[in-house]
Amino acid sequence: MDTNVLQSMLSYKKKGNGLLVDMIIDKLTPCLTHRVSQENYDTSVKLFTQSDFSQVHEWQFGWNEIFSNLEFQNAEAYKLFIKGQNRIEGLICLEPDENFIFVHLVESAPWNIGSTTKEFIGVGAHLFAVACKKSFELGFDGYVCFEAKTKLMNHYQDSLGAYRISSTRMAIDTESARVLVATYF
Repeated sequence: MDTNVLQSMLSYKKKGNGLLVDMIIDKLTPCLTHRVSQENYDTSVKLFTQSDFSQVHEWQFGWNEIFSNLEFQNAEAYKLFIKGQNRIEGLICLEPDENFIFVHLVESAPWNIGSTTKEFIGVGAHLFAVACKKSFELGFDGYVCFEAKTKLMNHYQDSLGAYRISSTRMAIDTESARVLVATYF
């Protein structure tokens, strides 16, 4: 990893008290896969807007509070949904820094959580692929950074190719980002 990017990632001031990435990455799939039928569904990603808040008011994180907080004024959220449908399957909140993307928060819809109850497989990795794609689009070579729950750091290393750069901070480099983007886009 470029040492300037690494220094920027390490010095980035995290926003949002207590926001740590806490998502199980179940599988890398080229789309979303229905857990029971194993049928694949093509997806779309769009910017999350004010009109979308009504769909996520019962999710684990208070998305409305996050976006009403001035601390997140440069952050954007993206919603993942199945093509032809409006139901949000997952959300990611990210913010461009000078040479990488910082992921503040990522969440699967409540019906996509749990190994035996989730409806769709592939949501988590797909959302990280969105962050990597945005990083490439902005000329950041796919670099993505996030704060992770300590108990999940090895999981993110194995599933996303991320690696630890400080006690709770992890990074996805160009090579791992290319894998994620190629899988989902």
